[in-house]
Amino acid sequence: MVGIVYATRREADPFLRQASAEPLGVQPFLQFQTADARFTPCLTVISGMGKVAAALAATHLVLTHRITMLVNAGLCGRLVTDNHGSVGDLFRVSTAVEGDCDRFGLAEQTVACDARWFSDLKPARLVTNDRPVFDPVWRGQLAGMGELADMEGAAVARAASFYGIPCAMIKGVSDTADETGRQDVARHMDWVSGRIADALVRELSKNTID
Repeated sequence: MVGIVYATRREADPFLRQASAEPLGVQPFLQFQTADARFTPCLTVISGMGKVAAALAATHLVLTHRITMLVNAGLCGRLVTDNHGSVGDLFRVSTAVEGDCDRFGLAEQTVACDARWFSDLKPARLVTNDRPVFDPVWRGQLAGMGELADMEGAAVARAASFYGIPCAMIKGVSDTADETGRQDVARHMDWVSGRIADALVRELSKNTID
């Protein structure tokens, strides 16, 4: 069974509607179960924002529901200023890393994501931080670590790695991680989340996980 981690209900809503997902419970997380027989069986959890919340939600899926694969889906900011994607573009995350960790001067190790899912999407490296990246100086520092930034992905990937199960990620660009980022996220959230939902439904329709 696939476990899907979304940070917010608003990001998840387009997918939940398309998948005819039914509420499963609200404790310790808001959870939904897919009711559409066309899709790979899956549970969706709304984790809340940030690495700790995402790691707890991923762990809950593994230990309580015995899921055998984790998927993290949601919005991201674009760190690079070249032609690596525009607002609305979707990416398959190839590797994820915590960008705001310093282990005695050493950066956190990256975690590789499953390349078999979302294989039709362009790959990108994800940098995860506990606060959104809306500062151009910090964005420039993180751009050496990856092309995209979010607040949950690396935590989900680390949880999957810890429990020895695969993890796939799909991210949609909502902003360019600059001074207008907050307004851009609010303006583009529903549209980009809808695009993510379309791609996730297609992927669940063609992949089989017991």
